Amino acid sequence: MKPYIHATLASTVAWAGNIYDLLIITYVYSYIEKTFGISYTLVSLLFSLGLLGRVVGGTLFGRLADKYGRKPILMLTTLGYSLFHGIMAFSPDLPVLFVSRTLEGIFMGGEWTAGTIVAYESAPVSIRGILTGIVQSGYGIGYAFTGLTYLFFSSTMSQDWRLFLATGAFPILLVPYMKLKVPESRASFIKTVRVRYRDYSNLILKSTMAMSGMFIAYFSVFGNYPTFAIKLINMTPSELGLTLLVSNLFLAFSFILFGRLADRVNIRKLIYGALVTLSLSLIFTVPGFIQVGSLTSIISTVIYASSCGFWPLIPLLLAHSVPTEIRGLLSGMSYNIGGLMGGITEVLTGISMEYLGVLGMAKVIDVLNILAFITVFISVISWPRASIQNQ
Repeated sequence: MKPYIHATLASTVAWAGNIYDLLIITYVYSYIEKTFGISYTLVSLLFSLGLLGRVVGGTLFGRLADKYGRKPILMLTTLGYSLFHGIMAFSPDLPVLFVSRTLEGIFMGGEWTAGTIVAYESAPVSIRGILTGIVQSGYGIGYAFTGLTYLFFSSTMSQDWRLFLATGAFPILLVPYMKLKVPESRASFIKTVRVRYRDYSNLILKSTMAMSGMFIAYFSVFGNYPTFAIKLINMTPSELGLTLLVSNLFLAFSFILFGRLADRVNIRKLIYGALVTLSLSLIFTVPGFIQVGSLTSIISTVIYASSCGFWPLIPLLLAHSVPTEIRGLLSGMSYNIGGLMGGITEVLTGISMEYLGVLGMAKVIDVLNILAFITVFISVISWPRASIQNQ
């Protein structure tokens, strides 16, 4: 296989494992509450600490990837998040649980930055859109596999929840493959020149706004999905597992589809279309203001997840708009700050669950999503047109 295919494959699977590890914890919220004697809000904070760590890791490892190369940072961060996830799964007490989650998040943020950029820069210019989509499809693949694993463990979850959580350590097996097969991207060999970051402050602001909106919408829904699906929509455990499996397989496919279309269609128009379908499907996916049956909600969830496939287009816009020397840093920083905003939102929805109940939380999620969609729209429509290349 050509070197860029190895880079794309390794980055996709590492990203799938990254998301698997980020979201598998949402299935065991109730067991963590009982085992460690903490509230739903604190469990939500545990989820958010992974996202806080991603901001630090995306910025730190993004800078290191610009300086030392994408490949070694991809290997290091994949190894790091796998190890700390395994430690978290068997945490004996709260300090180990929270610290290991935070450190896991730091390595997670670095993996996305290095993996996305090494695949982008290793690929021919004519297919960078679709390859970026393929890498980001790892998000849907990773989340889909959490549903599949949940189906396997559902009958014994009360006894085996730690083992269920520990399955997230599997990406460590990728590191030897990365060492042997993944090339260093050509851009990493280009001599570094001095770049004034303030020249790109407007792009940083716009991309961070867009990514924050994406994460606020997605994490407010899927960070709490197992909770409101069972308590509000009355899904059975098997329906929940199948819903998340199918909807995230559609999400993975839509990442590739949007990436492919981005090579041919104006990126802005693709994003606007996705925002419309997200808005229409939201009220049935999270029925805070209307009553729906489980089948209606399941179908709507699949549509909602599929519409999230425009996500790779924001990093793609940014990659088109900034020079190689700062691509890793700016991509990692804006993406993971967006993730942090999603994490803060997750804590807010956790608080709303405690004080307003599951129906009140669903209403809060619906309102947050609408505000998030407006934020994405404003950032994209005001994106500096002169900065967009290949459009």
